[in-house]
Amino acid sequence: MTEPDDPRLIDAMWRAADLTRAYLVQDRVQVATCLTGLDTSRLERVLAWLILEHDRLFGELGEPSMAVRELDAVAALAPLETELAMMTAVRRVATEETGLTAAVEGLEPLDRIHAIAICTAVMLLEARGRTTALKQLDAETVRYEQMGYPRPYTIT
Repeated sequence: MTEPDDPRLIDAMWRAADLTRAYLVQDRVQVATCLTGLDTSRLERVLAWLILEHDRLFGELGEPSMAVRELDAVAALAPLETELAMMTAVRRVATEETGLTAAVEGLEPLDRIHAIAICTAVMLLEARGRTTALKQLDAETVRYEQMGYPRPYTIT
């Protein structure tokens, strides 16, 4: 994983981790507020970090199954304004119609972020279970802090 070198990247890696965690713990409020107020540039950084994390996890796990039932449950937490585009993309991945990259191509950054975060959360749930997935994600954020990259914002 690339080490962040500027405050914008640190913000992006934390928001990606916090969004993934919000989906894992089924916190609809945190899912909705995690990206609130971010401009396109900041959303694109979050998207880039999520893609890196998804690809790292995919490399670690291989191609884990993504049960449609689990995808539906996690995706139900997404903000309503992203629902149609994001659900269409996620379903295409779950039914193996296409890979994630092709499924999210052409979506708005916010829709892409939610689709990738949902797929990442479902991969973690399917491969590790909720408790272990959360422990792994929490350990990763502890490493961020140990490397000198504290969360640059407050979670409400």
